[in-house]
Amino acid sequence: MRVYLVIWLYIAFTTAATSVNANPTLSVDTPFVVQGGNVNFTVTGEPGAAYVLLTAQAPGQIQLGGTGTLYLSPGSISAAANGVIGPGGTATAPVAFAGTTDQFWYTQAMVIEQAGNRLSNSITARIVTTVPSGPRETLAVAVTPDGSRAYVGNPEDGAVSVVNLANGAKQAELAVTVTAEGLPFRPIDLAIDPEGRHLFVVNTASNKVAVIDVASDSTVAQIRVPRGSRRVGFDFSQPTPRIYITNEVMNAVLVFEESATGRFTSLGSIPLQGDDPTALLVLGNGRLVVGNRATHDLEFVDPFAPPGSTTLQRTPIEGIPFNMAKAAGQIFVPTFIPGIGIEGFNRVLTVDPDTFAVTGFLLEDVGTDYIDVAATDSLVAVIAASTGTVIFADPVTGALVDNIELAPGDPTATPQQGAFVQNNGLASRFLAVNYFRETVRPVVLEAGPPFSLEAEIPLAWSGAPRVPLSGDLTDAEDGDWFFRSVNMFGGSAFAPNRVTCFTCHIDGGSDNIKRGRVPPPMWGSSETGPWGLNGNATSFSGVISGAINNHNHTGRPNHPDAATLVTTFFENLAPPDSIYKAIDGTLSQKALQGRALFHTQLGCSTCHAPPLYIPNMPVPKTIQNGIGTGLVPANVPSLRGIWATAPYLANGSAASLLDVLTLNPNDLHGQLSTGLTSEQLDQLVAYLLTL
Repeated sequence: MRVYLVIWLYIAFTTAATSVNANPTLSVDTPFVVQGGNVNFTVTGEPGAAYVLLTAQAPGQIQLGGTGTLYLSPGSISAAANGVIGPGGTATAPVAFAGTTDQFWYTQAMVIEQAGNRLSNSITARIVTTVPSGPRETLAVAVTPDGSRAYVGNPEDGAVSVVNLANGAKQAELAVTVTAEGLPFRPIDLAIDPEGRHLFVVNTASNKVAVIDVASDSTVAQIRVPRGSRRVGFDFSQPTPRIYITNEVMNAVLVFEESATGRFTSLGSIPLQGDDPTALLVLGNGRLVVGNRATHDLEFVDPFAPPGSTTLQRTPIEGIPFNMAKAAGQIFVPTFIPGIGIEGFNRVLTVDPDTFAVTGFLLEDVGTDYIDVAATDSLVAVIAASTGTVIFADPVTGALVDNIELAPGDPTATPQQGAFVQNNGLASRFLAVNYFRETVRPVVLEAGPPFSLEAEIPLAWSGAPRVPLSGDLTDAEDGDWFFRSVNMFGGSAFAPNRVTCFTCHIDGGSDNIKRGRVPPPMWGSSETGPWGLNGNATSFSGVISGAINNHNHTGRPNHPDAATLVTTFFENLAPPDSIYKAIDGTLSQKALQGRALFHTQLGCSTCHAPPLYIPNMPVPKTIQNGIGTGLVPANVPSLRGIWATAPYLANGSAASLLDVLTLNPNDLHGQLSTGLTSEQLDQLVAYLLTL
């Protein structure tokens, strides 16, 4: 019966007459459903019209003339509910969904009006163990080309918030991707294609990229990708539009084309020479610029060159290329450059896209922790996450235009990403998303400089900003705020310290920068004492207090609760799940073979014993010969989350895990791996990347 109904419905879609009424709409109280629970859908349409709710396990985008757009894959459609729209123009229908956690269901209404059948938008529902209600850690933002709406990504619950910029209010939550809880290096990215048709939701934790129809907020595709995707870029100057996605697991740029509206075809991938590609910029000439996190360089790529010659040049920049933007004929790259004798410098580098050379820098230490940049022909906007500011500069001269504190006073804001809002081709506002406050903050540009602030737009589940140190956050979250704020070391928004804990231990991990001594990751660190490079620190809280005193160069007193709250944060900071595992947590055959080598054949677990991957007592937690690092003795590091912490060894002398095993045949690693075949070395590395 269901099969015949589906066939009839599909025929009805393709033969329906055009209606003069507005399209019916479908809305929902929450897009999250506990397994076996109900989602309450509301259908809005012509009073007295019959409706059918259709569900599918795969999305689509098929134009059906006056009937509208079918946002479901025809091969999987089922009828879930039916009824009649009431006199007020609405009807409510509960639909029960079953399945496994993080399974998606796509629902659309067909309304049978007098003038013909009409299709609504679709709603994506995600099955969850519990409906989200806690912290969201608001992270990424994309704005529609007409400036009417903004989309904001929330890694902790995997939802995308839709913000109406006309009235400054949240209007919907889209449960289109999974959570990316605890993953470092900005695991969620959002981008709208140049024609303003589709929003792409890139999630490092997921094996799919969600594609959303901007006109209706309906999911139209879930593009299958390897886990580890980071950023998305577009080249719509080609006869067939191209979509590029950087992928850390593949160490490549994935290439897709939009072969038909809402239909995306893989064209393969472009291998990269640098490691851990993150940031991505598509230039006007079709070339790509990839920011490689672990090798601290920009890789210029010609995607149309023959295989083996796609990399044109790699330009070292000494720091992590967090993001990139292009304006006034140059590329702007926010980063932190390590110094000699002092911590280093917060800078925005300028790079010539034709010669690939770094030509200078601007905005040195105006703020702290530059992690995002956006640009127009007249303004460059830089997000200084740890001073809670957005800094505006002239893209031609580099001169400071304005410096705006996003949450005036203490505690400072922690902005993560920003975007310009265009109005008739001019930048009228700038939006900054705030990690802890879970808000969008508009900066009004039209009457400035000086620029002014509009009211925050709250996205938190509570409906109000979550303010650090106010009781809104847990002690661990307040410690995380100190970890990311210049307030930790006596700084403030306009009198900043050069660094925060975040500067060298990004998201609790490592900044991947070789400084002679590589900053260790802090996740799980409270369990792995003694501490310090030589294992000579016996108090974890003492390590934290010492770091606070060592880095406070402002002359202002430290906050009396900082050390205690940051210690609490570290005690609750778990190592991240590995993106090198399958989405269900299983290991590849290669990694399983590497596990046998690690634990049985080579005995690596003598010094790196699970579950902490440090020596079990009574084996000393320091190695007397230093393992080739020059440190005697050297503290044995935990291997948890090692996939995200290159380069390796305490002095950063190993660029990769393979280098750890092979570069020095005389140290313990080299001795243990002597005699392994290249295949066995690959297996061992594959296993290490899953820890």
